[in-house]
Amino acid sequence: MTGIYTRLIYLLLCFVPGFAVMSCNASKDKGSIPTYVHVDSFKFSALPPSLKHIATSHQINSVWAYYNNSPIGVFDLPADIPVLANGTGILTLRPGVSVSGLNNFLATYPFYLSDTSSLISQPGKTIHYSPTTTCYPSSRCTVIANFDSDLVTPFKVDAGTKIERVGGTGSVTLNAKDSLSEIGSIAQFAIPLGKDAYIEFDYKCTIPFSVGLKASLGTLYTKYYLAGIYPSDHWQKFYLSVKDFEAQYQATGYNFYIKTELPAGQSSGTVLIDNIQLVYFD
Repeated sequence: MTGIYTRLIYLLLCFVPGFAVMSCNASKDKGSIPTYVHVDSFKFSALPPSLKHIATSHQINSVWAYYNNSPIGVFDLPADIPVLANGTGILTLRPGVSVSGLNNFLATYPFYLSDTSSLISQPGKTIHYSPTTTCYPSSRCTVIANFDSDLVTPFKVDAGTKIERVGGTGSVTLNAKDSLSEIGSIAQFAIPLGKDAYIEFDYKCTIPFSVGLKASLGTLYTKYYLAGIYPSDHWQKFYLSVKDFEAQYQATGYNFYIKTELPAGQSSGTVLIDNIQLVYFD
């Protein structure tokens, strides 16, 4: 009998450590399986009355994800965000845009609020989530042109044909006779020194066009085109960063410029543009 009990104790001693190792490995394996958070897009909530002049159209095309303030990564939308977590934690999603139309230059947009929510981990499963954003209350806006009134012509012609108001939007139409247009905003505006500042606008076009700024200091001025925009058959939002331009060309006032020309082999074309505004922080 003694021999039998000795063998049983030996087997138990062998089995229990093995079970502990197996349990530990299972726990590790479970911890290494992410919970996936699927995000199609950001919803944009209503602005407070103090920000009523800011256009609410947006083009958020990426998301910066953090779990308990630790970065997970940057993802194009729609996205399946893998979150390695056990239990409950805080998921923070920051909306991002293409800066100055460069798809390889994505950045969190400084004027949009992050979305924060509590995440209960479900390893191996996918959770569908719709984050919400809006503008920071401290955001400020200077309207450059919104084409809501026939009484105001917001642009002057430097060369070629003019811009017209069509259905509440600005329209530049080119043809074989009038194949060029270069226009600048009549009203000058200030850009705050050393702070984030973007010119936003909505556009739809059948021909490419360029946008830029003229910096004026007394009788001296510098005009520079900052970005080129490809044709689009649907309305899009453009975010033009102007902080670096302002730092290089400090001026008493700035004008927004649009330039377009018929491409070779094309007999006509149109640029539609609306809600042109400068957004900045005080």
